[in-house]
Amino acid sequence: MKKKLIFCISLILCVILCASSIPFSAYSYECPVDVTSSAVLVANLETDTFVYERNISKKRYLSYLANIMTFIVARSIVSDVDEKVKIEQDVLDRIPNSDDTLDKYAGRTLTIKDLLHFIMLTDGHDASYVLANHVSGTVSSFVRLMNKKARDLGCKGTKFVAPSCVQDKTQYTNCNDMYKIIKCALDTPDYIEIASTTHYQPDGYKKKSLAVSNTNSLLRENSPYYFKHVKNGKYATDSVARGNIVAVSEYSDVSYVCIVLGAQVVSEHNAFTETKQLLTWAYTSLDNKKIVSEDDVVATVTAGSSWGDTTIELITGKDIEKTLPADYDPKKLSFKYDSAKKVELPVFEGQNMGTADVCYDSKPFETIDLISNSAEGISMLEDLSSLASAMIDKTLIEPTDAPTEVETKAVAKASAKSKKSSQKTSTQSETTSE
Repeated sequence: MKKKLIFCISLILCVILCASSIPFSAYSYECPVDVTSSAVLVANLETDTFVYERNISKKRYLSYLANIMTFIVARSIVSDVDEKVKIEQDVLDRIPNSDDTLDKYAGRTLTIKDLLHFIMLTDGHDASYVLANHVSGTVSSFVRLMNKKARDLGCKGTKFVAPSCVQDKTQYTNCNDMYKIIKCALDTPDYIEIASTTHYQPDGYKKKSLAVSNTNSLLRENSPYYFKHVKNGKYATDSVARGNIVAVSEYSDVSYVCIVLGAQVVSEHNAFTETKQLLTWAYTSLDNKKIVSEDDVVATVTAGSSWGDTTIELITGKDIEKTLPADYDPKKLSFKYDSAKKVELPVFEGQNMGTADVCYDSKPFETIDLISNSAEGISMLEDLSSLASAMIDKTLIEPTDAPTEVETKAVAKASAKSKKSSQKTSTQSETTSE
């Protein structure tokens, strides 16, 4: 009973005091790149650090970046990418603003894998509609799944009205949401392989004219915009959205994603130029550093009780790594914790004790959760639980005290009444018998 009581009290305190993780707040890195695109985000995928931000919550238009969500949803439904899809002419005829890329396959078959390559390597407009119609029955039902997935990912500034490009302002997103979408895509089966492909020939179709090449110039070695550290991504452009790109790079086991929305396309194309410059800056100027080890004492707090105060050490309970300037100086790292906050005993080991701001060169760049490094005041709970156990045991097991005089008289009165009633019943029975 004692153990159960302590556990219940502990559980209640943990539920009340436990705080959710605080999202990352970007440190202002000094970036020399002259960025002109409407909205840009560069993030380190290992540390979830936003190292460059420009209007990351601003509404921008998706163009063919919508195909990334089409890939995610379709692949979540389809278990066999070798499944064949017959390209029906009546389906092609219903596609708004058709790009006519699948007309040559009308009446023939392609696999799900073929269609996934088409939607990632090229604009893939018709392929997106055919795939949506095939896996969900209707395009409209598929679009509902796209929006549901966006909500599930926590995207609050994204809306889909089609599985591919819509050249107006009804379909939109922002860099913040695109970061959540691309992280989901990177965990989706076949995405990395397909989005990394530069040239693709559908099985069974040997004509060179039926092959497709990736429109992302950062991936193509013969392009002036080629950047060998970019491993996969999607490029899209139209008159409304202008130039958009999502590019994932890797170098020395460090991965970044660069999201550019609304780039100028007067020459070819600031989306490629700025992505290349920003990633070069990130790899040459920044590095991943372990700023806290799991047992490092980050702060202390005083817990009060009626019998005195106790100092409690606060730790993270896990190693924390963040992206910082390559010339990072540990002496410039500091932590801000509200040590004046009121804490009452008991405190359990591992109990959430709030958050601290991590600062570099006196500038906050991260908020971390802190937990207690020890248990304090638990003996008080043990004394209370012992008392409660004794009271429960006494109530359930030990005999009660002798009845009071009033209780005795009440019992005697009830007994006499019962006896009198019994005699009356007996007399009536005898009379009836006679």
